[in-house]
Amino acid sequence: MSASVVVERDPQSAPPPDTRLVVAVGSNAVPSVLRRKLGHLDPAGVLHLTRVRVANITVGHSAHVAARGYVPAAPVRTGHGTLETVAAWLSPPQTEALDLTEPNYDRRTVNTHDHPLIFLGDPRLPADAPATPDEFDIYVSRHGVLADPATRAPLPFGSQAGVFGWLQRHLDDPALHGAAAEVCARLATGDHAARVTGLINDARLSRSAWPVDARGVVA
Repeated sequence: MSASVVVERDPQSAPPPDTRLVVAVGSNAVPSVLRRKLGHLDPAGVLHLTRVRVANITVGHSAHVAARGYVPAAPVRTGHGTLETVAAWLSPPQTEALDLTEPNYDRRTVNTHDHPLIFLGDPRLPADAPATPDEFDIYVSRHGVLADPATRAPLPFGSQAGVFGWLQRHLDDPALHGAAAEVCARLATGDHAARVTGLINDARLSRSAWPVDARGVVA
């Protein structure tokens, strides 16, 4: 039996003790994906999820091709915009296990001063409502995000057909020809994923998604 999932109907209820809020982007926002990744820790356990809105973050495409042939989502730090998604309250073992499933991403801690966060759902504020956390974690792509080589503007998140078409226009690689399902299946074979990732880097089709200061601290 897989772990069950609780999506808090009252997001103001107190989170489980000793947990961190991890904001999901891409497939981690899907409960069934988290069940698959974390269910082995406690098959009878519960994943505590809640919907959130976070400011100054948008979603783009990571500048790499995943082993299964698709181009995954990745968060982008901006000075505008909001992201509505799912966040999970994860225990230390759950957080460590999720880290292991994200070899192309680094989990970074960001503060809610720069990225204000609110819980979505029931607008009531019960007496025991927890304060908005001072910080949360988010997975940032180690490869950066796809970006226009001239303007450096991040490519907005879209369909796989759209991103494959964009890459084909810039790279003109035979592996990117055809319908999205065909391209994805092709890129998942042999060394195509790594090779196209290298072409993306060589063509300067990426930019940093999340700046850090000289000490390596998240900006």
